[in-house]
Amino acid sequence: MKSIGRAILGPRRSRMTSRGARDQAARLERQLDAFDSRFLTGAALQTSSGPLCENPVFILSAGWRSGSTLLQRMVMANNPSIIVWGEPYDIASPIQTLADQLRPFSADWPRSGYFVEPRGSDLSNEWVANLYPPAQAFRTAHLAYLETLFAAPAEALGRSHWGLKEVRLGSDHVRYLRWLYPKAKFVFLIRNPLDAYRSYRGRLTWFADWPNHVVATPHSFGRHWRRLCNEFLEMRDQNVGVLLHYERLGDDATLSSLSDYLGWAVPRLQEMARLKGWNSKEEKPLGAIEKAMLRRAVGSTARALGY
Repeated sequence: MKSIGRAILGPRRSRMTSRGARDQAARLERQLDAFDSRFLTGAALQTSSGPLCENPVFILSAGWRSGSTLLQRMVMANNPSIIVWGEPYDIASPIQTLADQLRPFSADWPRSGYFVEPRGSDLSNEWVANLYPPAQAFRTAHLAYLETLFAAPAEALGRSHWGLKEVRLGSDHVRYLRWLYPKAKFVFLIRNPLDAYRSYRGRLTWFADWPNHVVATPHSFGRHWRRLCNEFLEMRDQNVGVLLHYERLGDDATLSSLSDYLGWAVPRLQEMARLKGWNSKEEKPLGAIEKAMLRRAVGSTARALGY
């Protein structure tokens, strides 16, 4: 019986290894700390070329139909030097997949002996099954990717400052972006989930994670909203970025706080032109079942935020 179980489930040590890997991958903070402590000495950082723009602006919304495009336009309105890209290559998940590459790093992986050393020996006569470029090059490559995709095209358009808005990025992605851009600015945006879903439900075909997770029900929309809101609150409590309510974008206090944080005057909401988006039809009220499903999904997070 033991041999049958082993054949079906694999050895116990394999299952424990798999469980440990999943636990490690669940939160990126420890991996970034391990990478920095092992590989990013002061000398190594000084040899790396700096970014074209040290303080990009990331507008992160808790899901769709929360006013992120309006906020994106407001941020650009009085600052001709900035371009804020809008959900660039969204379902390709460029930032998410880059961040995931850091999840295996730890105090003992990669092993120190895996890295190539500047020596004159004939590598063909050495064990090179695991032969890695320097870890500093790993970080430099990540920065170069974002610089090539976002910063260089902005510069080509005459914009020395860049940013992007997204509706899927959470706390681990904030940690990753701060790892590359320590001076980056983060603006977190939330909206009443009932209002956001009522505006969204004419679509029901957008992906939180392509191709596995399409948001097609009130419950899946609410779970996505709740996860991101909880992670935004975590970031705010760590003094990372500013948290804004869509319903208060027209308040002078909100506008003043955002302007102070960004370093330039953001225009009043009333000054922004009204533009028609993809869904300009009249929104019908939510049914009782939709409300119940959504309320169950957003739970105490919505109540804590006053919704």
